[in-house]
Amino acid sequence: MKEHARTFLRLLGALAVLAGGLLHVKIWNSDYRGSALPSSFPGAWVVKDGFPAQAAVSVVVVVLLLVVRRPIIWVLALLVELGSILALVLSRQASIFGWKEPVWNSNAKEVLVVEVVAVAALIVLFILDIQRLADEDELATY
Repeated sequence: MKEHARTFLRLLGALAVLAGGLLHVKIWNSDYRGSALPSSFPGAWVVKDGFPAQAAVSVVVVVLLLVVRRPIIWVLALLVELGSILALVLSRQASIFGWKEPVWNSNAKEVLVVEVVAVAALIVLFILDIQRLADEDELATY
């Protein structure tokens, strides 16, 4: 039964990471790509370069989640998602490399929701895998 739970959580985590990446592309495409936002605007590179980079990293992470079934990949994916959440919150509460957006619009809320889902799924997956490894180690000692 735990194997089914791990598979479900890995797929849920991968889908949520992918959704976060796709949302970044959508937002970049509609709001920042070729926008009137001048490059000299403080922190403009955060959204002009950072959003496509985050999307690309998300795709790599999704492939790793689906292909490499090791706890270190769950940790990598978790760090990527936590970093994205941190950047989102910092851009709303203070600034990130000079970029600040004072409003929690629907795009920001949507990204936050899918990234929190990814984090939750990855944390539970990591815990289940650590428990599995501990159980296997206990069996090996007999």
